[in-house]
Amino acid sequence: MKGGENMTKTKLIHATLSGVASLAFALAPAMAATASNDTTGAGSSNDATVIIDNDVTILQENNLNVSNNINVNVNTGHNDSNKNTGDGSVDTGDADADVSISNSGNSNELSLEGNGGGDYSASNDTTGADSGNDATVDIDNDVDVTQVNNAHVHNNVDVDADTGHNDSNKNTGDGSVDTGDADVEVVIENDLNENELEIDGIGGGDPSASNEETGADSDNDATVDIDNDVDVLQENNLRVSNDVDVEVDTGHNDSNKNTGDGEVATGDADVEVEISNAGNSNDAEVDAGVDGDFETSNETTGAGSDNDATVDIDNDVDVTQVNNSHVHNDGDIDADTGHNDSNKNTGDGEVDTGDSDVEVVVETDLNENELD
Repeated sequence: MKGGENMTKTKLIHATLSGVASLAFALAPAMAATASNDTTGAGSSNDATVIIDNDVTILQENNLNVSNNINVNVNTGHNDSNKNTGDGSVDTGDADADVSISNSGNSNELSLEGNGGGDYSASNDTTGADSGNDATVDIDNDVDVTQVNNAHVHNNVDVDADTGHNDSNKNTGDGSVDTGDADVEVVIENDLNENELEIDGIGGGDPSASNEETGADSDNDATVDIDNDVDVLQENNLRVSNDVDVEVDTGHNDSNKNTGDGEVATGDADVEVEISNAGNSNDAEVDAGVDGDFETSNETTGAGSDNDATVDIDNDVDVTQVNNSHVHNDGDIDADTGHNDSNKNTGDGEVDTGDSDVEVVVETDLNENELD
């Protein structure tokens, strides 16, 4: 019996990287918010007020549950050379299995930059007399960002590569089985959920309200009031189950009751399975600001004055992006190359198969939202 080329190769790689959250955050008042009462006098009652109120609530949440279950059995035949008085040979070798599973992560990324704008100015200038002057800058930003990923992944791979159940049987002379080759490659990649958000500006810049050199019976109001409210929810829910079952054989081989000759030679049975399910993915870029250059003015009025200059800006932005996915891939693959027999030979009798190729590629790209 010559069955000593038993070469088996197995390679398994499976990796999961869970929640990644990246946050860059800056929200502070612009230093150029100015409210001013200037050189008033007489029966003055003057108010200059800057109120900035930022309220930011950010929740980034990843939940990931991955179960990889891999079972690989690589064999190079069940080999027998049987009852020989002379000859009788089994020669196999080769049985390769490569399994590679890569499940990436949830991942949130947020870059929030806002400062209530900048260059705000509300001003009363050189009024006087029976003055009652108010200059008010009131900025209110409220930002709520929620990014949520939930992923549930289940990969189950069962690989069996054989190269025959080989027999050379009751030989008195000859009788030979020669197999080898059984290749399996399974690659599964899941990319899972991703949110990415950039909010920039919030509040804009350059509004200005002004009353200038009024006087006499003055009652002057200059008001800048900016109110931004941004609510963003990005949510991915993903549930993937890939189940791959591969059996590769290269024959059940027999060379049977030979007194001379009787030969089986198979080999080759290739399976390649590739499954790739990408992710949900939301992308939002929100600029909730005012684009500057707002100016209102009352100028050099006077006498029985009652002057109002008002800039009032109200932005309300609601962004909701939701993906839900349910993916189930199930594969059952069997590549054989024959149940081979060469039977009751006294001389000759030959089986020669080989080659049995299966390639399965499944790709799913899932959901995607993008917003500017």
